[in-house]
Amino acid sequence: MGRFSCVVLDYGSTLTRPGSPVDLELSMRRITPAAVEVIHGLYQAGMNLVLASNTRHGQDRRESLRRAGVLERFTATLQSATLGVAKPDPLFYRFVLAAADVAPSRVLFVGNSMAKDVLGPLEHGMRAVLITPDADHPPLPLGAKPIPTIAHLPELIRTWR
Repeated sequence: MGRFSCVVLDYGSTLTRPGSPVDLELSMRRITPAAVEVIHGLYQAGMNLVLASNTRHGQDRRESLRRAGVLERFTATLQSATLGVAKPDPLFYRFVLAAADVAPSRVLFVGNSMAKDVLGPLEHGMRAVLITPDADHPPLPLGAKPIPTIAHLPELIRTWR
């Protein structure tokens, strides 16, 4: 897909729907069908996919990815509770870049937090996408673009300039 060879995805409110009920068995929200479709599409397009999520002790996003049928699409699942460091700590983004195994400019970090998913990645040379349904979002720095939902990600990647 041109400019990017790795897409890093946050979990909460990126792959899940904000406000949806928590699956008590998983202890987290389920991945949306739209996110599953995007993950499969990016994988089929040859993208390296990395999950980068802040997690609580004992929480494991891999089970949710497995149940959604997308776990094998990810080359790495970086979870703060396992790593011992969380976004926006600079060390977390160094782990992301190591997992991406490409130049930072070829990595697109996608999430819903300005501080954790936009500013942190930009400071490490990555590009970023802020998922925000609010059309009146704050101005984004150079190297970042907004989309209202994960479903808009493939088109944004295709047209990124």
